[in-house]
Amino acid sequence: MLREPKVVVTGHDDDGKAIIISDAAPRTYPAPKFFTTFYEVWNEKQIPCTVSKHMRDEEDALNHPPPRGGVRIRMHDFEPAGDRIDKLTYEEIVEHFKEAGSEDAVPSKENWKHAFMHRTESIDFGIMIEGELTLIMEEGERTLTPGDIVVQVGTNHGWENRGNTMSRICFVLLDGDYDDELRGLLGTKPKPPVG
Repeated sequence: MLREPKVVVTGHDDDGKAIIISDAAPRTYPAPKFFTTFYEVWNEKQIPCTVSKHMRDEEDALNHPPPRGGVRIRMHDFEPAGDRIDKLTYEEIVEHFKEAGSEDAVPSKENWKHAFMHRTESIDFGIMIEGELTLIMEEGERTLTPGDIVVQVGTNHGWENRGNTMSRICFVLLDGDYDDELRGLLGTKPKPPVG
């Protein structure tokens, strides 16, 4: 078991002095059926964001994609998957992503290479913190260790902990839009406008 993370949020007092506003565990969403725990660190609805004295993350539910026009920071703890991953069905994975607000993230069953294969129209920066985690692409894969960083550019991908200890990775997800060429190649519909 990895140490529970905490989020320290700074701000300003009434005189404009820098202070600590909060020091607490992030919102935590265990998903044991899917061998992971989500830690929602921070979400902003738009970038650039308005910086105020006492900022708070206003979300209160697990949402997979970043907010439209915004950013999401989350950590994942992944359990060793072993052979349990092979027992998950396509329908279970689709339902999992649908419950987390990404019902269109899972590729069609014909293009489903791995149990957790999914795609969001965003750029995601994954920073490996502990353990090992394998990034699975439609073509190829890489194993990440602490200090490695992956820049996930709106591609179908999956994650699997193939080791025998817990692993932890931190993600910064930036909302985005595919350009016309890539949208045509992927056959996706445009997202609603920002705002």
